[in-house]
Amino acid sequence: MLLVKTYLDRSKIHGLGVFAGERIAKGTKIWRFVDGYDRCWTPKQFAKLPKQARDYLKDYAYKADGEILFTVDNDHYINHSDRANAVWKNGYVIATRTIPKGAEITNDYRQFDPGLCAAFLDR
Repeated sequence: MLLVKTYLDRSKIHGLGVFAGERIAKGTKIWRFVDGYDRCWTPKQFAKLPKQARDYLKDYAYKADGEILFTVDNDHYINHSDRANAVWKNGYVIATRTIPKGAEITNDYRQFDPGLCAAFLDR
């Protein structure tokens, strides 16, 4: 669940992106998993989902700590950057530097799932 104000807009990186709706100071917790709001599957559970669901989740979910994670809010539109301004740490996504209001929030996908990042970069 996103913990800061955000909005979706066209991204220079790819399609839609998530943008800061307020100034986000370095070290601010941007996102955390909220059970019952966000969703997690083990690889075995994921494999049992219908093909259409798996195909959708391959675009909008990612692996974290060995499970497939789907975030319900705008978080699943956060784009990859080799110079990401947010990092996964101790169950939170945290701003690695101050993110000005209106700037795109980015993650380094390799932190979550190197296979996903390799597939994304091959596109």
